[in-house]
Amino acid sequence: MTVEVVVVGSGLNALGVMRSLGHDVQSILVTQENVAARYTKFGKKHFVSSTTDNVIIDQLKQLGAQISGRPLLLLTEEKTVALVSENREILAEFFQFLLPTHTQLLGLQSKSDFQLMAEKSGSLIPKALIMTEATDVEAKTLTFPCVFKPLYQDKAYSQRFKKAYKMHNWADVKALYADISPIMPDMILQEWIEGEDSDIYFNLMYVAESGEVVTSFSGRKVRSWPLNVGGTASCTSTKEHHNTLHQQTKKFVDSIGYVGLIGMEYKFDVNRKGFYMIEPTVGRTDYQHEIAALSDCNILKAIVDFHLGGSIKDLVSPSSYKEVLWFDEISDANALAHGGVTMADEPNKKFGALFRFTDLGPYFFAFKQKVKRRLKLS
Repeated sequence: MTVEVVVVGSGLNALGVMRSLGHDVQSILVTQENVAARYTKFGKKHFVSSTTDNVIIDQLKQLGAQISGRPLLLLTEEKTVALVSENREILAEFFQFLLPTHTQLLGLQSKSDFQLMAEKSGSLIPKALIMTEATDVEAKTLTFPCVFKPLYQDKAYSQRFKKAYKMHNWADVKALYADISPIMPDMILQEWIEGEDSDIYFNLMYVAESGEVVTSFSGRKVRSWPLNVGGTASCTSTKEHHNTLHQQTKKFVDSIGYVGLIGMEYKFDVNRKGFYMIEPTVGRTDYQHEIAALSDCNILKAIVDFHLGGSIKDLVSPSSYKEVLWFDEISDANALAHGGVTMADEPNKKFGALFRFTDLGPYFFAFKQKVKRRLKLS
């Protein structure tokens, strides 16, 4: 079996990757059976019981043994990245992939370690306090409001609590921490950056082992859900700020010797007039990678071409970005219904995360699942 790329994941992130690769790349999506992504018309499908449990390593080995050559492995979920990194020597026999050292990868997945790395590199980053146990020490070095969030992803936490909380005083932090700490004792309290959700920007970059940048794209959120503290509900490209965001990300990756795929999120401080690092996404794609392809800067195809033996080409100029908007239908609708702002220069051409005229299968599956849930409730 001839395959150029193996994509691992079960969510909208993986769906966006498959759509970005399209029919031009011979791909396989390793996913679960009962998810919308499996119904995309792009690529072949290989079903597994889970894409984030330890079993995925053996399942990838079995798949790799059936494929001629060593296809590129693209990951879309944080837990899978950690597992692949831990088993990199075993999987390298079957797949191509480029990751930083395992220690560095785990450090970047930790908000506390990333905070230290960013500060050491001289990057702009909000002041923060790491909380790992109940304490009476007040956050005297921080200025409220602050954002309060877990140091790492945790299923039990996400089932009971929000992704992040905007806090206005230390008393409220201590009260909330008392509820959270039995489930998630490791939290970070970070100074709030003033601005709207549309002041959140990102740079997506792929760095070769040589340290050269293979591809780079910059964009901005339009809305988040939940408002102010949530994930990407809608996003678009940014032409005017790409060079600044690119240079700040490059400075950081150079300072730590990072290689592979990285996405860096920033927020523009409307008072201090600067882009402050918020958090990185390492070793995997996220929602924003599809807006790059839709904007005519297909960084995923550039990565594939590079690993298939291509040379590093000139980076796509931001002046050539198409003005389009990507949106998660449910999250963006919630954001708008609860006061989310519509940008004055919001692009008219929009692409839904699920609904796509050119690839209707995932939308129809999601619609049928919604109908089934409502019938059960009635």
